[in-house]
Amino acid sequence: MKSEYIKEAIIGLFSFSFIKSVASSIGYFIHEHVTWRRKMNYKKNIRVHSTASIRNPQNIYVGENSHINHNCCIWCGKESRIILGDNLLMGPGVKMFSTNHGVYSDNPMTFQNMVEADIVIGNDCWIGANTVILKGVTIPDGCAVAAGSVVSKPLAKPYTIYGGIPAKPISKRKVRDTITN
Repeated sequence: MKSEYIKEAIIGLFSFSFIKSVASSIGYFIHEHVTWRRKMNYKKNIRVHSTASIRNPQNIYVGENSHINHNCCIWCGKESRIILGDNLLMGPGVKMFSTNHGVYSDNPMTFQNMVEADIVIGNDCWIGANTVILKGVTIPDGCAVAAGSVVSKPLAKPYTIYGGIPAKPISKRKVRDTITN
């Protein structure tokens, strides 16, 4: 009885469908996590987690000392750019989309034209975990965006903490000398 199970397992390992599945998975992994690294524009000392998902890397610019954490999606359109400043920290699961489908009623959703706009994030920013940043957003220098926020419009005030859906100002970042224990 055991020999039949072993025989079936061995036959399954060498089946065309299993080999095709493994080859497809390896190809997807290489496409999703390796090939974009040659095309993306970046300065020195950046860290991009191996589980980050990047689209159209030739239109993405990453500043010095910046960190793209695990499970982040940086999906740039073909005609737009995503520009990430120096010293940027991104929590896990951050999503950036510089493109979206149109929503006009005269066409089915699958035939809508893409609508694109740049995303620009300034220097010295912190984007909290699972934040979503949509097309056309600018985040000025020194801002922090709270975890789980949705940023759908440009943010105006530098060195401000934003949060919520949609993201709104919560407070200003404090200067270290004014913080008391």
